[in-house]
Amino acid sequence: MEDEYLKKIWNSPDSEIKDFLNINDQSFELTQTRKAKSKVKSLIFSKIIGITLGLGWILFMFILIYYCVFYTPISLGKGFFVGSLSMISLSTSLAVFLYVKDIFTLKQIDNSESVTDTQLKLASLQLSIIKSVRVSWLQLPFYTTWYLNYELIMHGGIIFRIVQILVTGLTTWFAIWAFRNINYQNLNKKRVRNLLQGVGFYSVTQALDFIKEIDNFGNDR
Repeated sequence: MEDEYLKKIWNSPDSEIKDFLNINDQSFELTQTRKAKSKVKSLIFSKIIGITLGLGWILFMFILIYYCVFYTPISLGKGFFVGSLSMISLSTSLAVFLYVKDIFTLKQIDNSESVTDTQLKLASLQLSIIKSVRVSWLQLPFYTTWYLNYELIMHGGIIFRIVQILVTGLTTWFAIWAFRNINYQNLNKKRVRNLLQGVGFYSVTQALDFIKEIDNFGNDR
C-alpha cells in the first residue's frame, strides 16, 4: 500500500511532489521541535526547587548576619563570620537570579513557534546554566573560614593552622579553577563535564541536538 502511494506521488506533477516534500519537512520539523521542548520542560520543576532552597538558605544567612552584626561585640571572629556568610549569600543570590532567568527562558522556549528562536533560547539556557555553576563554586572557600576567630588563629596550634591553610588553600584553588574552566571551550574535558552533571545542561544539549537534526535533514535533501 505504501509502495503504491509513493509511486503515485512520484508520477505526479512537480508541484504535487513539492507539496508532498514540504508536508514531510514540516512534520519532521514539528516532531523534532516537540521533542526538544519536552526534553527541557521538566527542568522548570528542578529550577523552582533550586530557587526555593536558595532563597531559604539566603534568608538563614541573613538572619545569622543580622544577629551577629547587631548583637555581638566587634571582634576578629565577627569579621570572619560576617564576611564569609556575606560572600556565600552573594554567590547563592547570583545563582538564584540565574535560575529565575532560566524559568523565563524555559517558558519562552515552550511558547516559541520558530525553530530558530527555539534554538537561540536553548543556547541561551545552556550559557546560563554554565554561569550558575561557575558562580556557585565561588562560595566554596568561605565554608572553611566562617568559624575562624582570634583564639583559633593565635592559639589553635600548629596542626590546626596547617590543616586550615591546606583546606582553605585547596578550596580556593578549586573554586578559581572551576570558575575559569567551566565553559564551552572545555566541554570536551571529563572533569568539566562531571561538574555539569545533574544541573540540566545535558538535557538542554540533547534538546539542541533534536533541533540540529532539522538542519541536517534539510541539508540531506
